[in-house]
Amino acid sequence: MEAPWWWPLVTVLMAGAHCVALVDQEASDLIHSGPQDSSPGPALPCHKISVSNIDFAFKLYRQLAVNAPGENILFSPVSISLALAMLSRGAPGASRTKLLEGLGFNLTVVPEAEIQEGFWDLMLRLPGQGPRLLLTMAQHRFSGLGTRANQSLEEAQKHIDEYIEKQTQGKLGVWEKDLSSETTAVLVNHMLLRAEWMKPFDSRATSPKEFFVDEHRAVWVPMMKEKASHRFLHDPELQCSVLQMDHAGNTTTFFIFPNRGKMRQLEDALLPETLIKWDSLLRTRELDFHFPKFSISRTYRLEMLLPQVTVDGGFPGQPGLNISKNFPCRSLIRP
Repeated sequence: MEAPWWWPLVTVLMAGAHCVALVDQEASDLIHSGPQDSSPGPALPCHKISVSNIDFAFKLYRQLAVNAPGENILFSPVSISLALAMLSRGAPGASRTKLLEGLGFNLTVVPEAEIQEGFWDLMLRLPGQGPRLLLTMAQHRFSGLGTRANQSLEEAQKHIDEYIEKQTQGKLGVWEKDLSSETTAVLVNHMLLRAEWMKPFDSRATSPKEFFVDEHRAVWVPMMKEKASHRFLHDPELQCSVLQMDHAGNTTTFFIFPNRGKMRQLEDALLPETLIKWDSLLRTRELDFHFPKFSISRTYRLEMLLPQVTVDGGFPGQPGLNISKNFPCRSLIRP
């Protein structure tokens, strides 16, 4: 999966203020550390699941890249892992093990109780709210559906739609519905992030410019321009450049730009150890660059993304658990 040199692989890592990224040389899922001279704090429950979470995120990304070569990819790995961890709590024994192993956990190394504690701790620590940062995250289970339910499928769908509309402030938009008479419960996991840049782009410096979406096609887009200091590095081994841009509220975005023809090499090298290496090599530099305003929205089907997680009762008399179906995402990057 090669990409033109001007189109970046964009990896977005969102930070929670209370989970430090590098603790005993382990990178925490969706977390970035504070200043380099700060001393590490005490280990938190979420740290015990950090490396497995990052491995799961990168494996899922690579699977998406293989299934849809040349297409934009947008997903929230922590939303998927949290939803599956929540499902595992009520699943039969064999199904519970398969779900957690599908998330990359070795239950002989990390006990199930510590995994569940880590996810619960992560869900409590990630949300944040301030004048320049809004990060909300929650789950809600809609039960009592199916053929024996007192409400119709249309009524159930209406309640779910109203809940999602309210919780995401109408940002999610239309998404595919596939409730059927066999659906007995729906687990809704939602995340809403609105974060201002720590060093905002000057809107007066934004102007229309050409942006190349592939080797042969260019489109006119609002191009933001900025001259500011950011952490930056060029990785000669992976032949890519990494730009760290900070948001308000201890939240960070990494943009990773592979050299022309090196996208696949970079994708194969996306590991927790890669993030640790980059974090140690990033240096503050004065940069003068252009960046396009863009938005991405995608919907994925979990049963297509996670074929390795085959969930069933496992033993006679145990109920089955069918993972389904939709995982919509929407993102907007602007000044």
